[in-house]
Amino acid sequence: MDADAWRRTLQAAADGLELRPPADAGEIAAVELRLGIGLPAELRGLYEATDGILDKPGEWFVMWRLGDVARWNLEAWNGWESGDRRRLLGFGDDGTGAPFCVALDGEPTIFIWSPIEQEARALAPNLREFWLGWLSGQITT
Repeated sequence: MDADAWRRTLQAAADGLELRPPADAGEIAAVELRLGIGLPAELRGLYEATDGILDKPGEWFVMWRLGDVARWNLEAWNGWESGDRRRLLGFGDDGTGAPFCVALDGEPTIFIWSPIEQEARALAPNLREFWLGWLSGQITT
């Protein structure tokens, strides 16, 4: 999906959410350099549409801002998380600290990582289906 399609999709179901302004190419490149990886194409397109999604009632970023993506993934990869977490890129969370992740091997499945159990569980087959399910309440954690 391109940035315009993402914004239309998210705004249509964004009751109670605040979409941040889009991230620019320079911001995305800086995060990729800091992480030492390229963002998966689908996630890159989403960040080109919005640099984070704030859940206003819950007061948390259900989709993290790019700077937080870099910081929180580096902490997880270099910290106490298991090696399996290093194969995932977190991009948001469910409000309890369990991050939503995409695999770095190119698999489009969206996962939730359990910091307690140190394992991932599949939530949706791709990023678009994840957001449609999350925003409609069909996907919960």
